[in-house]
Amino acid sequence: MDINQQKEQFSITYIRAIAAVAGYSLYRPEVDNDSVDLGIVSRGGTGKILSPRLELQLKCTAREISNENYIKYPLNLKNYNELKINALVPRILVVVLIPEKITDWIKQTEDELCLRYCAYPAFLTSLKCRGAEGQRGKNKAH
Repeated sequence: MDINQQKEQFSITYIRAIAAVAGYSLYRPEVDNDSVDLGIVSRGGTGKILSPRLELQLKCTAREISNENYIKYPLNLKNYNELKINALVPRILVVVLIPEKITDWIKQTEDELCLRYCAYPAFLTSLKCRGAEGQRGKNKAH
């Protein structure tokens, strides 16, 4: 497995761990052609909406992306546009921040299992793109 595949698998596992503890189910589309890597489902519920869903586009990086007020992550313009649409099931971007060294991503002892570092969710429907640029043949949104 190359490093990008390892990052993808780690970010999926990170979300799976959080969803399991929260009591949610996950689903994974057969083909990722709509900027959706995972979906989260809650069974039942109360009020007007039952069995709510949320779809996620996962990204995993070791670069510095945050400060006190916001996160900054270069996203392909295709992904940005597909996450901004008014879809029936809401979509969010989740950026999983990891250490540079792969050996620091996880710590396991008899007392704990620690996945490092954290994940930042972002609803792009309410955010404005800070700029777009061509980069290696791919358009990026910031």
